[in-house]
Amino acid sequence: MALKQLKKLLFDRPLQNGVTLHHQYRIEECLGMGGYGLVYLCTDILTQTPYVLKQQRPTKAKKEKEKVRFQQKIKLLKSIHYPQIPDFIDDFIIDGQAYYVMQLIEGENIEELLFSKNSHLQSSWRYSCFQLLRIVEYLHDRFIFHSDIRTPNIIINDGRLCLIDFGLAKQLTPEETEEIKIRKQDDFFDLGETLLFLLYSQYKGKKKKNGTWLEELTLTNEITLLLKKLLGIDEEYQHTAFIREDLNRAIQSVT
Repeated sequence: MALKQLKKLLFDRPLQNGVTLHHQYRIEECLGMGGYGLVYLCTDILTQTPYVLKQQRPTKAKKEKEKVRFQQKIKLLKSIHYPQIPDFIDDFIIDGQAYYVMQLIEGENIEELLFSKNSHLQSSWRYSCFQLLRIVEYLHDRFIFHSDIRTPNIIINDGRLCLIDFGLAKQLTPEETEEIKIRKQDDFFDLGETLLFLLYSQYKGKKKKNGTWLEELTLTNEITLLLKKLLGIDEEYQHTAFIREDLNRAIQSVT
């Protein structure tokens, strides 16, 4: 394990600020280093447009299997066309090293809005959940599963809720029924946790020792049912259409 980490430190160093790739994209700063890639803020020097650029980790790029995986991710991203998901811009290979460029969605994530600034979202949990559900519906209809729907990956951009970071996303075929079921439930569970997060942002009481959300939050029966099914406490949802029906009931229960 120590040798593996040492190799990453030696070979997976971020590109220096100011480096220009593909005669077009100037690196401004490294935004982060994930398990499979390095993420940068870059500028298109031809248009002065800021983008997000992802580089496959050099240690991963040495393995044929990982090269194939990275190209599959590019193919998946190219297939997505939805206004609340970053657009795919470009991809290229330099000296055997693969890169791709995505639209930069500017704004702040839900976690920053609710806690760092100690403020509430301009939109209510109702609006946020519907927006997120529509995005998930679009993806699932195409057998694409995000697998990382978390508050840091949910950005508010000019009042729109956007879902970013498809690093763990996967597109399956209709025949892969078992994995579809697992990944679908993972996304539904993440929806439940996000809803719970939004509801807790309005919680004014004291945290009870060993208390659960069922004890701490005052919720209608409809909201409780929705959460239990999303989180797999009760019988799990099989399709987003059923979530939409229960979400409508939950909203009606508090209006």
